[in-house]
Amino acid sequence: MRVFITLLFVASVFCVNAQISPPPIFFTGMDGILISDDGMDIPIWGYGLSSDGYITVPGPLLEYETGDEVNLAFVNNSSESHTIHLHGLDVDQANDGVPTTSFIVMQDGIGTYSFTASHPGTFLYHCHVTTTLHLTMGMYGMILVRHPGGVLFEGGPSYYSDSPLMFSDLEIATNLAPVQSYPFHDIRPDYFMVNGRSGSQLETGSTGMPGEPGTIISCPNGESIALRLGSMAYTLTKLIIPQELEAICYMSDGRPVPTPFGVEELDIYPGERFTILISPEAEYDGSIEVQSWDMVNREFVHSNFVRIRDAALNIGTTHMQSPLSLSISPNPAHDFITVNTNDGRSIEDWKIYNSSGKIVLEGQADLHLMRIDISSLESGSYILESINGHRQYNARFIR
Repeated sequence: MRVFITLLFVASVFCVNAQISPPPIFFTGMDGILISDDGMDIPIWGYGLSSDGYITVPGPLLEYETGDEVNLAFVNNSSESHTIHLHGLDVDQANDGVPTTSFIVMQDGIGTYSFTASHPGTFLYHCHVTTTLHLTMGMYGMILVRHPGGVLFEGGPSYYSDSPLMFSDLEIATNLAPVQSYPFHDIRPDYFMVNGRSGSQLETGSTGMPGEPGTIISCPNGESIALRLGSMAYTLTKLIIPQELEAICYMSDGRPVPTPFGVEELDIYPGERFTILISPEAEYDGSIEVQSWDMVNREFVHSNFVRIRDAALNIGTTHMQSPLSLSISPNPAHDFITVNTNDGRSIEDWKIYNSSGKIVLEGQADLHLMRIDISSLESGSYILESINGHRQYNARFIR
């Protein structure tokens, strides 16, 4: 089955000084349900935020900045012991989450993992108790450590936003009857996920609710998107990246690579992480193929597709009946823009979307020529959508 997911590009927030991160309170549950693409209820174990009250697969994304002093509180109110292993982070043994060298959080127990986010990069976390079983049941997540100043690392390339992609899988029979630990080679996954979704679920929006439209997000022309890639799969994940995206790998396993290299095909083994910059052009509409390969017999078993699409292509496509007939000046603009319909028709309703697809300004005007105050907008790329009867116009501008 070939399916699509739209990338959610979230603009990074960059701070100059190191800070004490608010301590999120994690909890673990062993009574969750993952609804499969075909409607099957698959039992899962996992992590969640106490403030949310539910577990997810993968667990919540943890986000820090280089130099942050982190305290991660963990409440275990499940029926088994668990840990949080900070996979790839430079932490001391006492806070690493490996039972023999760190500590176990027993049933109804509380623990706190303290560390300094000393290096920027893409990292993972997972339970290290009866590891193979707890992994396939869903106890894992991703950690992002961003560097201040809008760069991947000190002296590294600048970029516009992050897109975390966690690849994972499970063997349905094991999740239905989790009675023992397994050697890695005895797990034969038959359900494959990107950010916890598979099949037609990847076509829905950010909440995953059935029928929710996919969120189409883009970044300004000429900017780069950081694909934060991590694998908790039992299979080999192979990415096939279109040449048009001009993908370049800058980081591997939380460190800059000695020499950045172009990527059109990338193998990601269990536990590996990469950071790749892509630079989609305006009006780009394409996909990255995510292949899963059985590592025992080296056979291809499944494909998902990660779709990358310019937001301008999604706004108002159901109403577009004519070529673009809208002009904006000046462009780039500062405090005001003047909007003109070139065919002489008046604008009735208008909306301005930012590069994340969010409406930031809107109004009504029965005018052929109008002036809009944009002084409240931050610097960036925007799309103006205007409607005249059943006719819709889109135009891009920069502030």
